[in-house]
Amino acid sequence: MTGQAAAKRVLQIINHPPENIKLAAIDAGRYQTFTNELGRVGKSVERLRSSTPYTRIIMPFVRTPINIISFAFERTPLAPLSQSFRDEIAAGGVRRDLALGKIATGSMTMAVAADLALSGSITGAGPVDPDMNKILRTTGWQPYSIKIGDTYYAYNRLDPIGALLGMAADMTEIMGQTTDAEAQEVATAAVLSIAQNMASKTYLSGVTDAFDAIFSSSTDPEANNYKLTSYLQRQAASIVPAGVAAIERVMDPSVSATYSVMDRIKSRIPGYSKGLPPRRNIFGEPIVLQGGLGPDIMSPIYTNKEVDDPIANEIVAQQASISMPRRVINGVELDAQQYDKYVLLYSGQNNKAMKNKPLKVALKELFARPAYKKATDGPEGGKALYIQTVFTAYRDAAKAQMIQEDPTIRSEMMSLERERIEKLTGR
Repeated sequence: MTGQAAAKRVLQIINHPPENIKLAAIDAGRYQTFTNELGRVGKSVERLRSSTPYTRIIMPFVRTPINIISFAFERTPLAPLSQSFRDEIAAGGVRRDLALGKIATGSMTMAVAADLALSGSITGAGPVDPDMNKILRTTGWQPYSIKIGDTYYAYNRLDPIGALLGMAADMTEIMGQTTDAEAQEVATAAVLSIAQNMASKTYLSGVTDAFDAIFSSSTDPEANNYKLTSYLQRQAASIVPAGVAAIERVMDPSVSATYSVMDRIKSRIPGYSKGLPPRRNIFGEPIVLQGGLGPDIMSPIYTNKEVDDPIANEIVAQQASISMPRRVINGVELDAQQYDKYVLLYSGQNNKAMKNKPLKVALKELFARPAYKKATDGPEGGKALYIQTVFTAYRDAAKAQMIQEDPTIRSEMMSLERERIEKLTGR
């Protein structure tokens, strides 16, 4: 049709749309809001979720997360692996064009994100080593974020575009740790980037945390099973509504150290978290949340400012293997207050053996020495060994002072020693 006939037909469709256009509009709306019907695999997951009450706890949502993942996957170079993509290509016409358009625009987005990740403007999950990850955070670095100026803006909750950016950034970081970009390494990086990125999503945290806690646990009665204990504590603390916990974060942005179910619950209730010691970084500094873009209580974009910390920057540059002190001294588990004191002593505060010299000052003096400057770089180099030696000295001094000043620790150490002797001698 052309001219007036075409105009009349358009007007007729707008005023009295045919049934097939109504249904297509409903399908398009559901697709854009991630509420469309799931496929065979998705429906299997949905049935699994409905099978027991506990699976509803670890998987409170199924349809929307799976549709978001599918939406993002359709726009990656891996889309041809899915049956739905192949069906769209086989259908031809507009459906084929749309499928190709999705993969083209998504791949271009990922290519740009990968280039920005190489320049440090976009971050992925960061170092695999959790201790190195914590050291990096002391510089203001934030995972799954876009760096603008000196501020990091989190994008991992802005799905589905956030998923594309995250996969590209993760793949770039993983490939950066390999020497030759062989086909096998590219494939491995692609799979790992998807796994890492999906694990970072809040709507999948219940599932990933549950599996991580279960498969990392041991049936040994003397095993610590820290991850399982921590997971169960988080589940128990979830009786405090998320809205209440959000209010608490706005009122008190410092992160509380929690080592029991009651500690977890208190940390989510406004006013009650003040009785808990703060969680500290390796230098004894309290960890404080810097809020979000816009009103903190509802912002999906967390922000963090870059810190010009030459000490932390040097440790990161040398990839020195440094970790927080364990919450155990000679077999005696420390409570929250004891561990807080231990970390402060480790950082040099009131550390008698180190003459109250802050750990950062000792490291600054180390970095200025000619012997350190001449040492080799890298995680296996002399500089990393020098750094580890300073941390070890401070940790040993802190441990000795804790034993000397805390009668509870000494008493429990003596009890453990008596038990050990009884097992060996039978007396």
